[in-house]
Amino acid sequence: MNRPAARRPGTIAPLPAAPLAAPAGVASASPTVHVVEVVGAVPPDETTDELSSGLAAAADRLGATELVERLLERLGPEDGLRFTVVCPADGAFAERMRARGAEVVIVAMPDDPPWHAIQVLVGLIRNRQADVLHAHLPNAHRLAGLAGGITRTPVLSSVQGAQLDMPDLEVHRLIASQLSVVSEASYFHALGLGIAQERISLDPFDAEADGDAMAASLDALGERLRGVATQTAVAGSRGAAQARALTQPLTAEPVPAVPAGAPAVRAVLDELVPGRTRTVARDR
Repeated sequence: MNRPAARRPGTIAPLPAAPLAAPAGVASASPTVHVVEVVGAVPPDETTDELSSGLAAAADRLGATELVERLLERLGPEDGLRFTVVCPADGAFAERMRARGAEVVIVAMPDDPPWHAIQVLVGLIRNRQADVLHAHLPNAHRLAGLAGGITRTPVLSSVQGAQLDMPDLEVHRLIASQLSVVSEASYFHALGLGIAQERISLDPFDAEADGDAMAASLDALGERLRGVATQTAVAGSRGAAQARALTQPLTAEPVPAVPAGAPAVRAVLDELVPGRTRTVARDR
């Protein structure tokens, strides 16, 4: 699990060029949202003992990979979304993702994310200017949560199964990730655990559903991804903002002058109430 499959040489796409400004008097098109699908497993028929995650059942791995495949089949640049897929092994699943136009990055995803995997995902977010991380399965949620927290990139985790497991709850509590669940049971279970209703959505997914129901479910998930990305974006993507910050020199900010005779003010932590400070003023 700690040794990802070798990446085929020459398949890393170049960094996309910056979009050209719209001519004067012409309204610019809505920007494309870059979604990084962080998939914690490959389909069960491709899974080996080394790639198997102890945090996810075979049915959950199948549901997660089917969801990603159908999502990339349904949505694309014409819908305002472009996709990169991060998965733990190169094989038939990765090839299908490439055939659907996604860039695929292979990185090991054990249940406890290694430092190398965190660095890879952070580098991808910054270099490819990712807008939102879409995690599937608890090990991927952990990895996306750590990398998203470092880069301040929003995370949406799609949770399979009938209940919310402890690893997903831990990451949600740590970084305030958004959650998407596929069943009413898991939705109400999450609310019962105290998760805020505005941070979770019910997005039913059934790989055997009819075409109209499947399309409606995938379209709703696409809207959720766009919403998560635009809610947190201030000026461009978080990854792009961090990339610019890393290359800009540090500048000293001017310190305002203190009027003569003004009392000295200092903040004191209130030990009785966590997170609260008291302002104390004293004469000079």
